Amino acid sequence: MEANTRKLERIFDQTITYQVPLFQRPYVWTKDANWDPLWEDIQSLLDKHLRGTNAHPHFLGAVVLEQLAKSTGSIESRQIIDGQQRFTTLQLFLMAARDLAKEHSTEKYQERFSDLVANRRSKIDHDDEVFKVWPTNSNRAAFRVVHEAGSPDAVANIIKQKPEVKDGANNIIDGYKFFHGQLTTWLNGELDDDEDAEVLQGKSFEDRFESLWCVVKDCLQVVVIDLDKDDETQVIFETLNARGEDLLPADLIKNHLFRQAEADGEKVEKLYEDHWKRFETEWWRAWVKQGRITRPRVDIFINHYLAMMAREEVKSSHLFNAFKDFIRESISIEGSLLTVPKTAAEHIAQLSRYADVFKVFYNPQNHSRLAIFLRRMDAVDTTTIFPFLLYAYAHLMPNNKPEFDKVLVHIESYLVRRMVCGLTGKNYNRYFVDIIRSVDKGGVLTADVVAEYMGKSVADSTRYPDDASFESAIKDMSLYGRLAQYKVRAILEALDAYAHSSKSEAQPLPAGLTIEHVMPQTWQTHWPLADADKVNSETGEPDPIAEQDAIQKRNRLVNNLGNLTLITGSLNPALSNSSWVRKRPELLKFSKLNLTQYFHGEDADDWCESAIEKRMNYLLSQLLEIWPSLTLDGSENEYASETDTASVEG
Repeated sequence: MEANTRKLERIFDQTITYQVPLFQRPYVWTKDANWDPLWEDIQSLLDKHLRGTNAHPHFLGAVVLEQLAKSTGSIESRQIIDGQQRFTTLQLFLMAARDLAKEHSTEKYQERFSDLVANRRSKIDHDDEVFKVWPTNSNRAAFRVVHEAGSPDAVANIIKQKPEVKDGANNIIDGYKFFHGQLTTWLNGELDDDEDAEVLQGKSFEDRFESLWCVVKDCLQVVVIDLDKDDETQVIFETLNARGEDLLPADLIKNHLFRQAEADGEKVEKLYEDHWKRFETEWWRAWVKQGRITRPRVDIFINHYLAMMAREEVKSSHLFNAFKDFIRESISIEGSLLTVPKTAAEHIAQLSRYADVFKVFYNPQNHSRLAIFLRRMDAVDTTTIFPFLLYAYAHLMPNNKPEFDKVLVHIESYLVRRMVCGLTGKNYNRYFVDIIRSVDKGGVLTADVVAEYMGKSVADSTRYPDDASFESAIKDMSLYGRLAQYKVRAILEALDAYAHSSKSEAQPLPAGLTIEHVMPQTWQTHWPLADADKVNSETGEPDPIAEQDAIQKRNRLVNNLGNLTLITGSLNPALSNSSWVRKRPELLKFSKLNLTQYFHGEDADDWCESAIEKRMNYLLSQLLEIWPSLTLDGSENEYASETDTASVEG
């Protein structure tokens, strides 16, 4: 057999047809599992090309092809032994691009994309030979409709007239509609990052189609394995699809580096003992959850390390190829604070050095501020900060721990404020890599330098929420029900830690804390509205509108921060919903947390709307201390940098 890397243009821009054997399964790829990840990869390349930044060739996987005997008058034909799902998907994507080019009257690109999905009629003798890819029987009717219709609306109209076309072929039609929709929104600029507004200003449809064509032509690659007549096709197919233990990206990287080190004349056994042996242990190869997916810890580490070193986002699904690109280009990469390895041995040694840093994040030992930060990152539910965290820790610890802790305050405040304000986290990968790039270019890493960068962002996708935005989110929006309970719990735990004073003994928070509504969500039975809330304030007469307004206000305040606390277990539902006279002593008895001590005071004698608002303002003032606004004068928030270790446990 022969294996070669091929660009899409070379694969499809020739008079040829790729046939899916009848014995293979129908097209089964779906949005969540397949189309979304593929589109994310393609959009990343499109965005880079449109911005004018370097877009590296992108590996889409492998296909195995078998040459078919060519009968007289037929064009060249190959059978897809493995990879038919991938080839079919690429054709659906290219058809969507062709149809959008026609819609926007860009004849040049319509012709170019047409040549990738259809053989010219002048060069074929049989109708079915017009298709570059000809799927298995059950998909052919739907595939022909998509190929010939010209738009999603036209496809829908044909299906109305011939509903049998869709039977068993939903994925073909839905796949085409998905890529048509994603390309439409991208071409319209609706997927552009706010941070790129200045760069992309003035970009025309022609510019976007040019980027789309260049990405298809130059950046999308497939490994094509051609079988010859002596290869046992079925054995190869079964072997490729057999159950087996896949190599980790880390294994592939190891093999690549050590082969190069050996070629360089290095003592590879010593390199292994000194630096790589650690990665072969159970701890590093354990599978752990990261975001929505579970991956080996060593792969997660290398992903973060590579994003830091390359100063760009790295897709986990393409880790090995991205690392190879970095090795190839590292010779020309200049670093200010980052040491950029130039040889395979240096790459191996540096991976080992940063592995020590990464391991600290799982066991901060006596570094209480780092432990608190990492615990709260679980609530923010993002791991995108780790490339920057690796970078900052390696350059500031252990010699400048106070400065590192100030950096943690800025990052934590930024993420928690955005979480509370309901701002998106979709751009965090790029944002924290951009901080590395900016700081490294300046050559100085301090908390003020980080704060200065953060203060420049004004777009909702990346801005640091100021006090006014933060206060508005706390005061005007429900906390409970809008944020997941574990996020609300983390905010309340932070307030409990803040409440420590010289008179309260610092103790670890117990496990299993639950959130309690002081005024219950089902308040109607034992928490009646005040009579004054049911009447017109001017006439004193009963007023249904005034009563309804009071009910709406109370329902909003019930889930407000001022009405929430933590207890060490669940109150009996009867007690939880009972009147304040009965509930208050039970609440105080049930929880000895600092957060609950507020309810001993006279401000809690009557628990009503005004009491909730008063406690909300009291807690808000503390949140502004815990997660402060940006300061650029080198000042330090005493609490934020030296939080009591009591909040770490549990």
